[in-house]
Amino acid sequence: MTPGRLIPLTGADLHVYETGPADGPAVLLLHGFLGAADAWQDVLPALAGYRVVAVDLPGAGRSPAARTRDWTAERAADLLAELLDALGLAAPAVVGSQLGGSLAAWLAARHPDRVSRLVVMAAGALGENATNLGLYRLLAAPVLGPVVARTLPRRRFAQRWAAAHGPGFVPDPVSVDRWHRQLRRQGAAMARFGLGVRLSYDRSPDALAGLPVPTLLLFGAADPLVPPSTGERFARLLPASRLVLLPGCGDFPHEERPGEVGAAVAEFLREPAAPAR
Repeated sequence: MTPGRLIPLTGADLHVYETGPADGPAVLLLHGFLGAADAWQDVLPALAGYRVVAVDLPGAGRSPAARTRDWTAERAADLLAELLDALGLAAPAVVGSQLGGSLAAWLAARHPDRVSRLVVMAAGALGENATNLGLYRLLAAPVLGPVVARTLPRRRFAQRWAAAHGPGFVPDPVSVDRWHRQLRRQGAAMARFGLGVRLSYDRSPDALAGLPVPTLLLFGAADPLVPPSTGERFARLLPASRLVLLPGCGDFPHEERPGEVGAAVAEFLREPAAPAR
């Protein structure tokens, strides 16, 4: 991806990459835990013609660690709304995967006038395998976390990474190397932010109920971390949503099925807005 810029914000500065025409309809991309903005690179061709802004969440990619602690989904949503202000984006479409999908939903729920359309992929806010929470806690531990991040062997990381994908999918070794290097450098910082957000979901279980924003839900039917039942729960809460289960896909729809995901997102963004009731 092309070089981006760092946006100073309250509590955390966010690095963003921008592509496409400045006057095109805007799309904000939010990545998952232990990922970064360039996780979307294979989806970008489907978004030609849009002003795409891909965000490195706090501690990930080129974004520094958050300056403050005690993050929650609500506080992170406010940070993203502040980012929209800084970028001059009134109400972009917001596309998020995993942690980024949950934050996209919370942004839309907390600031519904700032999100024109919503795409949520493999988001665990309404039900996620507890194994992943253990990893958050381990990496976020004040003393042990940075040590674990720096010393986790590449082989063990690759095994865990592959296990989160759908059956038979083999992650690109170059990508595995990139994410492992990032874990060693920044894993503790990413986990401190992510853990606070993750633990806050249950404090406001009805935060998404009745959200009127048009929403596309994309979940892997073979996701070992976020089961299809989580997507179904999102669908029950969001009256303007449509759920698509991707057969054989795991926890990384945008990486496992970039062509299919890109086409589905582009088609959804082109759909005419539903008439106001």
